[in-house]
Amino acid sequence: MKRDKKRIEGEPWSAEQLQLYLDFNTYDGTDRDFHCLYRAYTRMDETAFLQFVALFKSEGRNLAATNPDGHTLAALLANHAQSEFYLGALA
Repeated sequence: MKRDKKRIEGEPWSAEQLQLYLDFNTYDGTDRDFHCLYRAYTRMDETAFLQFVALFKSEGRNLAATNPDGHTLAALLANHAQSEFYLGALA
């Protein structure tokens, strides 16, 4: 099946797009804050992620939220070879 939308890369993220990433819900018991952060990490470039983390903090959300295995996003990123910038954004 052919995709009906093109993947857009390298375009700036709008405030509305970043805001949408605060509203993800989970259905398996995963902490909502962890889920939002993880999705942002896997889909955003460095600039957008930095903006998202600032928004996330301003909303009083939990940067130390954990996945079902008890790991924070920072703990997971420590094992990723090219995650230095993202780890810095979470600090």
